[in-house]
Amino acid sequence: MKDLKTYAKLLSNCYDYRFTSEYIKTHCADEAEEVLRQADMLLNNTFIYTDRWDMEPCDTPYTISMDTWTESPNGDPEWVFMLNRHDFLNKLWQAYVLTGDRAYTDKLRFFILDWIEKNPINLEGTDATRTIDTGIRCMNWSTLLLHLLAENCISDADAELIINSIKDQYDNMKSRYIGKYALSNWGVLQTTAVCAGSIWLSGFVPEKITRWAWDELKLQLSLQILGDGSHWEQSAMYHVEVLNTSIKLLTQLRFAALVGKPISIKASVAVNCKTKWTDEMEASAQPGFGYDPEAQGWLVEAVRVLSRHVLHTADPAFLQLPQCDSDVTDVRDVMARATVLLSGSGIYRFAAGESMDMDSAWALGAPGIQSFHKVKPCVPKVTSWNLEDGGNIFFRSDWSREATFTWMKNSTLGSSHGHADQTHLTIYHKGKPFLIDSGRYTYLEEDPLRVLLKKPCAHNVCVIDGYSGGEPNGSWSYHRYDETRKNYYREADGAHYAEMAFHGVLVDGKPYLVIRKVLALDEGVWLSVQDVICQGEHQVKEYFHLDPVISVDCHDEAFILRNGDAALRVIPVENRKLRFGIISKRYNEKEYAPIIVNVHQMKDRKTFQTLIADANYKVNPVPVYQMRKAEPVSSDVAVAWDVEKPDGSKKTLIVWNRETCRGDKLYTCHGRSVYGKAIVLSWKGNNCQTIRLRT
Repeated sequence: MKDLKTYAKLLSNCYDYRFTSEYIKTHCADEAEEVLRQADMLLNNTFIYTDRWDMEPCDTPYTISMDTWTESPNGDPEWVFMLNRHDFLNKLWQAYVLTGDRAYTDKLRFFILDWIEKNPINLEGTDATRTIDTGIRCMNWSTLLLHLLAENCISDADAELIINSIKDQYDNMKSRYIGKYALSNWGVLQTTAVCAGSIWLSGFVPEKITRWAWDELKLQLSLQILGDGSHWEQSAMYHVEVLNTSIKLLTQLRFAALVGKPISIKASVAVNCKTKWTDEMEASAQPGFGYDPEAQGWLVEAVRVLSRHVLHTADPAFLQLPQCDSDVTDVRDVMARATVLLSGSGIYRFAAGESMDMDSAWALGAPGIQSFHKVKPCVPKVTSWNLEDGGNIFFRSDWSREATFTWMKNSTLGSSHGHADQTHLTIYHKGKPFLIDSGRYTYLEEDPLRVLLKKPCAHNVCVIDGYSGGEPNGSWSYHRYDETRKNYYREADGAHYAEMAFHGVLVDGKPYLVIRKVLALDEGVWLSVQDVICQGEHQVKEYFHLDPVISVDCHDEAFILRNGDAALRVIPVENRKLRFGIISKRYNEKEYAPIIVNVHQMKDRKTFQTLIADANYKVNPVPVYQMRKAEPVSSDVAVAWDVEKPDGSKKTLIVWNRETCRGDKLYTCHGRSVYGKAIVLSWKGNNCQTIRLRT
């Protein structure tokens, strides 16, 4: 215990509570006020879960008797799981540092000891001792214990009681560990907790537990992180959960190095990301505090590739998209920590903003805050991100808050958090959301919205006879999930072309193929072509889910969608219906939003198009001719649109849908010879530049 208290004091001196609290009072006053409000609620056993990365948030306050840790006041078992993760304890510690009032640390100590008394650790487990929640709880306890010891807020006897409970929980997680955890965020949240705790509790935790945790963590990260930096589960939120817990572990390693307790984890390489970036280190300052590339190499690499993914997949306001089981969440705190821990990279500093958020400041203390402000922001050079392994494509016009931004998804199912969303399309214009994903809303099995929001009809996709794409079997499994094909993506001169496809079999055994092609321009134009192939007669529905703030004006020739000062025109309107559905941007929250549904009858094959463009642009369909043919080709062969901006500049978008096997292979449009599968003609007066994106 003596050595632990010594390290606790060294850590507190390094962390510098006074400096950190003054920074927060100056730069995070609103967040600090909210923490104090919630800490006061906790003094009365009143709980809310509104932290940025609460997996199942609930902003309704509930006061409980503390007779048990396993009773849900709202009928949602996720509320109990959140309670037992003990993230709320950090608010009590923060309130103490901000005010000096020991009522907060007394309550913090009470919660931990009360939990130990009422929740014996056994192999059967309870709602209070699920292994994922145990990992999160132990991560919180081991860090808070050091702070309590440093400030003499806990007796040696109580500290020993907590340490013994942590040891028991570590052993329990190992005993209950099953093979599938190697491919799950559950596994990472457990092993990182053991690894982090063992840094400081090395004299108390058996070596076999520590060795198991580090070895298993290396295996987990090598399996779960794909070659392009995607997390295999296909959920943006659980991607960040894996990243955040890895960041917490790396932070503890850095602090240990600062106080003279360096831990080397070098061994085999855990992450082998094949993507290389040339701009990441530009405008870097100095390496973040406690940086040791040799000792921390593979964990740093894991944090690096996961962080880079978060940066490029966030929307123009640096909000996480609701990909699969995910919420819309601000990711700037993740970027702040990446700034410090990844050798002072300026691209993360750019995304993080002018100052640190409160959570990052508390996590990194004075060394992290000082390192953060030494880094010069650097705008990333890369604006598009084709994630070949993850099956997602992201591209944006620039890195401003007013950027045009597109996300297309055609990936494997991943884990049970995956949705049936093959070829989904999300669109932002002038930094504002227009076409969006519907979110997740709840994990309650008995709520029909849980299954509905996982179905294809809750995403911006095509569905054949109400069946294609995938069929959920409750919250966590599927009757079937269609096979996806490898995506194609190319960009040049502000133009982008993406092609996605999936195939499956209908109830009657008929196979089908769905191909989506999107030709887009940075200035706010998207030509979407759906090519559906299935023998026989069928009904095809195409869904466009709109953000709840969107107002829709219906005209004979187009829908006009408005979001503030941004407006888009959607053409054509034939066979299109406007109705309302439910979307959820945050767990436990839902709202009504407009949906455009395109209904088509087909026999054997159907090709249909949608042009989405800035409402201020003039748009017109134009004919495409096969060489030496007098009549233009049909739309199922090729489609083309002129788009003219108010300044008189014009571009022509052309997409081919059939392979030319008869007649000339050359085509003409506007009297110009063209050849390819996706082409943009950029006009300046009579001069024309051909941008060929698919041959």
